[in-house]
Amino acid sequence: MPDEHVTQQQLRNRSWWEGPDIFVVVDDYDLVAGATGNPLAPIADFLPHAKDLGLHVVAARRSGGAARAIFDPVLARLRDMGCSGLVMSAAPDEGVLLGTTRPARLPPGRGTLIVRGRPDELLQVGWVDPP
Repeated sequence: MPDEHVTQQQLRNRSWWEGPDIFVVVDDYDLVAGATGNPLAPIADFLPHAKDLGLHVVAARRSGGAARAIFDPVLARLRDMGCSGLVMSAAPDEGVLLGTTRPARLPPGRGTLIVRGRPDELLQVGWVDPP
């Protein structure tokens, strides 16, 4: 974490930082963060400073139960911070998960991109079969 001697300019251009950017990629978040605990809970306090620290988090989970999962400490912090998200096909009864758009049943690969300060955007994710 930056100390009190780091200026706003140093924060803006990250000149105070020495080290790599950190990427945390979690697939099947619903299996990782279970009833027995969440191994990602320790990073929740760093999320508001992620841009300053070079911390990037990509989390994917199935849509079933997503409305309940949004109260998980890590996911709740990401949502409260207005992080971008891609909501793929899901049941509308899950309610609003990100932004103001309800999930919808969509064709494979289609989703709604939610970015703070921009209108929601319907997009198609491309797929190339592995060789």
